Amino acid sequence: RKMASRLYRTNAVFAAEVDKVDELLVDEAGYSIREIILDDSQTYEFENSQVAIFVIQIALAATLRAHGAEPSAVIGHSMGEVAAAYVAGGLNLEDAVRIIYARSRLLAEGQDGLGAASQGAMALVEYTPDEVKTLTDQFPNVEPCVYAAPTHTTVGGPRAEVEALVEKAEAAGKMARLLDVKGAGHTAAVDVLLGELAAELAGIEPSKLTAGVYSSVDREAHYRVGHAAIHGVDYWTKGMRHPVWFTQAVNVAVGDGHTTFVELAPNPVALMSVAATAWAAGLADATLIPTLKRKEDEADTFLAALAQLYVHGHALELATLFESGPYAAIPRTAYLRKEFWLNSQVSSSGNSRVPGARVALPDGRHVWEVQASAVSGFDALVTAAASQVFSDVALGASVSHASVPAAGTVVTTLTSHLGGASVQVHAHEGSAFTLLHEAVVTSGDVRPEPVVAVEERSSSPMEELPEVVETFGDRWDPNGNQKLEDRLAIIVAESMGYAPEDLPPEVPLIELGLDSLSAVRIKNRVEYEFDIPTVQLQAVRDANLREVEKYLRYAIENRDEVQALADKQAAEKAAEQAAESGATARDEALETAVAAPETAVPSAEYQPAPVVAAQTDLGGKEAFAEAAGSDVPPRDNAERMTFATWAVVTKESAKGIFNTLPILDDETAEKLAARLTERAGGEITFDDVLDSETIEQLADKVRPHLEDGEIDGVVRNLRARPEGSTATPVFAFHSAGSSTVAYEPLLRKLPAGTPMYGLERVEGPIARRAAEYVPLIKAIQPEGPYVFVGWSLGGILAYEVARQMEEEGIEVAYVGLLDTVMPGTKIPDTKDEVRKRWERYAAFAKKTYNVDYPIPYDKLVDSDDEGQIRIITDLVKLSGAKIPGGIIEHQRTSWLDNRAIQTAELKEYGGHVTLYLADKYHDDAIALEPAYATREEHGGWGPVVKDLEIVYVGGDHLAVVDEPYIGKIAAHLSKTLENIESARTGA
Repeated sequence: RKMASRLYRTNAVFAAEVDKVDELLVDEAGYSIREIILDDSQTYEFENSQVAIFVIQIALAATLRAHGAEPSAVIGHSMGEVAAAYVAGGLNLEDAVRIIYARSRLLAEGQDGLGAASQGAMALVEYTPDEVKTLTDQFPNVEPCVYAAPTHTTVGGPRAEVEALVEKAEAAGKMARLLDVKGAGHTAAVDVLLGELAAELAGIEPSKLTAGVYSSVDREAHYRVGHAAIHGVDYWTKGMRHPVWFTQAVNVAVGDGHTTFVELAPNPVALMSVAATAWAAGLADATLIPTLKRKEDEADTFLAALAQLYVHGHALELATLFESGPYAAIPRTAYLRKEFWLNSQVSSSGNSRVPGARVALPDGRHVWEVQASAVSGFDALVTAAASQVFSDVALGASVSHASVPAAGTVVTTLTSHLGGASVQVHAHEGSAFTLLHEAVVTSGDVRPEPVVAVEERSSSPMEELPEVVETFGDRWDPNGNQKLEDRLAIIVAESMGYAPEDLPPEVPLIELGLDSLSAVRIKNRVEYEFDIPTVQLQAVRDANLREVEKYLRYAIENRDEVQALADKQAAEKAAEQAAESGATARDEALETAVAAPETAVPSAEYQPAPVVAAQTDLGGKEAFAEAAGSDVPPRDNAERMTFATWAVVTKESAKGIFNTLPILDDETAEKLAARLTERAGGEITFDDVLDSETIEQLADKVRPHLEDGEIDGVVRNLRARPEGSTATPVFAFHSAGSSTVAYEPLLRKLPAGTPMYGLERVEGPIARRAAEYVPLIKAIQPEGPYVFVGWSLGGILAYEVARQMEEEGIEVAYVGLLDTVMPGTKIPDTKDEVRKRWERYAAFAKKTYNVDYPIPYDKLVDSDDEGQIRIITDLVKLSGAKIPGGIIEHQRTSWLDNRAIQTAELKEYGGHVTLYLADKYHDDAIALEPAYATREEHGGWGPVVKDLEIVYVGGDHLAVVDEPYIGKIAAHLSKTLENIESARTGA
């Protein structure tokens, strides 16, 4: 519980330095900081807490130096100037102890000697130094205390005036927060203490500097190595009375080329100010390293600081991290026999070598694309392509229409027929194709696809997991044959994209990738299907499956009690909202938020871009979450299954797919390999398990064996068209920040055998995204009629794809919009609106994740959407908040997807559109974007859709994809599909 207590017990260097300083402190002050650190029963007061921080800072500096880390310069922050002076050689340790003790004792006595009426106050306000000066006429007794960041200043003075200044700042829409202190340091309130401080420090002997000092006492002063002594008595009296010029000191350091800043403190408090200052100075990628963090393992955090210093090129003696001793007995041979033959080309697309990258189409054709520069002749190209399909190839008749182009790509299409195949070669440039060559090939048998034979494996008995029953009606029947835990597992699995049998029951859902959208979907389905009162969302969000089961069982067995509690909470919430509504009417701002909205406002026009290859790189999430310093949850079926199986077998969560896995013992590795083999339908070996350092690497070995082909690039195979079927498929488009797994409840309600394919997220404006989807859809279904559905953002995408196809003369029979509705008032596209939007998101971050940091609004309003989210990502990284990567990715994609909606312009469409309309947007969306409190007439589609049908389904925006509302949508869509089939077949 105590600051640095664990590091003291585990690090001999740190402990020895604490002991050395503590011995001097006992002589000077009469008490021991070491005893307080090690004894949880003793608590800190104002005086000894500052002394304790000083002791920890000195010990951290000594420990860093013991491992070879030396500072080129130091910056002190208020009381931190004392430790900084010692580290820079400006003070001996005895004098440093005298100064920190005298300073903290006098400030504590001064604070305790004030009555309640005389106590001062301090506040952090969003004012620049120049803006603070303009307030002195209105608040003459308020002074700047700390220049914390370019746009944020800590002020102090009489409590009444400070509170009035905070109210003024809040009324102006600025950030302002009172600090939890009784006094006002660095103001006139400490004048009476300065004489006594000078007397206490008489006789100290400052020295010349052995490291540079960027002073926060002397404004913008940089004292270089070898400078004469600066830390005399006057320096300390000035430092206690005058403002802390911290942001100015950091700015000078950045200007001198410093890019790495290490904070010596029990918990990082100054790094956010460093980040804001560095950013304003043009240093967007400063390396900011905390040495300790509250609620994190202190030894691990300190080692992480050393590691960051090392990887960023700073001097470090690695040998000091290890004690001397005999070599360890390695448990298994270091030599692993592997084949290292390359089976892929040095190309991201595989099209640099003849015949090129191959795709097998659903209609039996095969297509290759290769760089034109790699083609030496048509005969060789045709033969190479056909040889990948047939076992014995002979080239027959052929005719050339043009020569091989000098640039671009060449597309080869093979169509099989009895005795062989016909082959066409086209040049591909832009969106145009030109026929170059035609040929016929004869062949023997079709070359078989490789099949992996799975041997019978013998391993120790594995834990048998309960079978999950998946046949059920709309609501759970407590008297039926389905267990509560089975039904709950299905709800959670379907909402999060898992197979029910892969859900590890002991791992928190948030570690499995639970985001705000899937949490709300689980909540809604549980309430409806189990017919219970309102579920508290935190019961889902922070729990594992077993804990949710206990909560649910209690709610079912104690319905009256839970209903009474729900009614009470609803009444309290209504009263709170009424109070907030009154405040909102006064200052015209909604400042609280709890989840990301899904907005849809047309503003700026985009023309369709040329078709480009869909971006399918899953590594984007890795890069993003790495930047945010968070664990990355599973992203696709292979990773979810591997992640879950690891947890089931090892009884431990891997935390994230890129986290380094512990080395398993042989028995556990065998169990894991056996279960993965069973689940994947292909052999995963003992060596596969031990050779994989992360879940991502192990999932790469699992992925090729999965038989269902669930997702290919950005196309998710929700239900493949049955062999021999001609049924019209349904194409479903992802919503903002979510995947097309959300459509599985709809799919279950549609007629048996109805194919459904999901279109997952690609980047860019709406028109460009739609242009990428069109060829993917045609590859699955070459001709119309087409059926498209989309929830929220998915509706915008479905509509734009249909509109682009209409321009090409392609038949689209149906476009279904699941509550894709525009707000009743237009969202302004102004700098002021950008600021308000991020203020609401900042309130959301503080409430939900306890992330509280100064937002650089001036930077945000001058950046585009990508730039804004990048700025926020950097701040999240520096905040130290432990936000799971899945939530970060959901918030990021939700933000960009919603902005894509707002910058899309709806154009006229001549086909039929059905709008399935809910009653309202969910409360969380309205809190983040007040424009969603009202809805545009006809959802905003009336002016652009000539044939608009509206079906009212009820509920709120998030509930429409689950029961009972999805049943109404499915019934209407099923009838529509029946009519389409009748018209198509003439039946």
